[in-house]
Amino acid sequence: MKNSVDVRTLLSVYEKIKTQGTATDTGIQLDGITCTENPDGYYVNLSDNNVSLDINFHNTYHFHTANEDPDTVINQTTTEFHNNNEAQIQAFIHKLVELDKRY
Repeated sequence: MKNSVDVRTLLSVYEKIKTQGTATDTGIQLDGITCTENPDGYYVNLSDNNVSLDINFHNTYHFHTANEDPDTVINQTTTEFHNNNEAQIQAFIHKLVELDKRY
């Protein structure tokens, strides 16, 4: 699974959520995407109900999906698991790109 996304777009989305979103108990939210950052500023996080994306200091990023361990999903093959994760990630990327265009 390879996801190529422009880190500048990710950081643009983060900044738009941070400045135009609404504060919640879990971070700042805009259009179903929540952003948080760690206290030292070395990474930020964008997430929705299915995917979480860590953006690190050196412009690297890592996606996490709701169920990262296929052994925890009943009646689902490893291939199905990876396909579902990829679908979740692609949908999340689409949300981020659309949010970036909208604001």
